[in-house]
Amino acid sequence: MRRRPKPLPLLGEQERVERAAAALSPLEREVLILSAGHGLPSREIAARLGIGGRRAERLLARALRKFDRALDQGRRSWWRLW
Repeated sequence: MRRRPKPLPLLGEQERVERAAAALSPLEREVLILSAGHGLPSREIAARLGIGGRRAERLLARALRKFDRALDQGRRSWWRLW
C-alpha cells in the first residue's frame, strides 16, 4: 500500500499572496486573475464580466494598487517588474 505524501505547509510567499488577494473585492480579484493569470486585455475582461471597458480598466488599476500595497507593505513593487 502506497502512502500519500503529506501536503506541504504554505510557504511564506504563498501566504503573503493569499493575504494580498483576500484584501481585494471579489470583482477586483476576478479582474486581476483574468488579466495577470490569463493574459486577457481589459476589453475581453469587460465582455466576460458584462461591464464596460473603462470600468474594467479602473478595476484592474485599483486591484493592482491594493494588491501591491497588501503584498509588499513598503517593499519594492512586484508588478512594476511585470
